[in-house]
Amino acid sequence: MPDDCSARARPVAAAAAGAWRRRRPLAPRLPPAATLRGVSPPIVPDFHERIASGRFALGSWVTFLDPSSAEVMAGSGFDFLIADGEHGAIGSSDLLAILIATRAAGVPVLARVGANEPIRIMQALDLGAAGVVVPQIRTSDDVRRAVQWCRYPPVGMRGVAPRRASEYGRHTSDYLATANATVTCCIQIETAEALTDVEELLAVPGIDALLIGPNDLAASVGRLGQPGDPKVEAAIGRVLECARAAGVPAGVWTASPQSARTRRDQGFAFATVGTDYGFMLAAAEATIQAVRGDA
Repeated sequence: MPDDCSARARPVAAAAAGAWRRRRPLAPRLPPAATLRGVSPPIVPDFHERIASGRFALGSWVTFLDPSSAEVMAGSGFDFLIADGEHGAIGSSDLLAILIATRAAGVPVLARVGANEPIRIMQALDLGAAGVVVPQIRTSDDVRRAVQWCRYPPVGMRGVAPRRASEYGRHTSDYLATANATVTCCIQIETAEALTDVEELLAVPGIDALLIGPNDLAASVGRLGQPGDPKVEAAIGRVLECARAAGVPAGVWTASPQSARTRRDQGFAFATVGTDYGFMLAAAEATIQAVRGDA
């Protein structure tokens, strides 16, 4: 496995002592359109602003279709949520309900789209998602495609119909003026192909963040079901170093609070921990055990 990023990257451990710094700045960060009009909370919270601030951001996954579940999650203190439309059953109408339910908490919701396709990306953004997480990235062409559909012309190919994202037309001009700078395009690094060409992928202009998927990454390097394997851990470390060298904030899926703390200390800009169904399952089983004990 190539190790061509480490020579230019700062040591990973050094990240724990200071804030994340972008080496390749994007367009100037502007307030979301709704904020410009004094609407509170903004209809499209700025996730990029949170991860670029240098403060570690902790998020979780929303998979249930009932918006009440997302509302509970949003009010629990997470910095962001990801609505799963890849492995979860969340479609466009479900995402709309989730975004409405979480607005009061002002928590950015990213939509993990089911595929790197224009219709999926544009629908999620027009509904008011703070950004998209694009899975199964393998080549630089995949990255360019994702970025193009997240950006309006002349830098991208996103169609102009922001609907809910513009407060149903109330603030269209403000949204169009700021969307290219505030919408988050997050690519997912989880394949052997992406790992091999990670430097090339991160050189594509317009990437706001990357998210490592340890489970799929493990499967792709011959360690199915073993995300903690040393080979997988080495791959994760290399991606982090390359991301730091490119100035792209890196995030990672984690399975526990301890794992999330470890990733924070390693220098990751953000991480996810847990899922709505996982928290429900754990609390239900713990409650039953507490009452029944060994009986």
